[in-house]
Amino acid sequence: MQARITRFKMREDSVDAARGLLHQLEGEIMGQPGVGRCIIVMNPDGSGHVVALIDERGSSAEAVDGVRILWHRFHDYLEAVPDPEIFEVIADWGA
Repeated sequence: MQARITRFKMREDSVDAARGLLHQLEGEIMGQPGVGRCIIVMNPDGSGHVVALIDERGSSAEAVDGVRILWHRFHDYLEAVPDPEIFEVIADWGA
């Protein structure tokens, strides 16, 4: 199992709008290849992380490109379009 972790920063004046778009895109986000679970955290200042637990399909170049395309849907709200990183999951307690 792997984790695709993306650090992002929304503009403070667009946090509420970004949350609204996020909820509209839930089906597309969870429908990305290999995604088994997705946790999104964000502070009031707009800084946050997306942690997606993925299988091998989720780390393919095509899947990562799909994630980047989704991030571009937030371009009006982001300070910069983030780059996802892939990590090996070495422990998943309490799941």
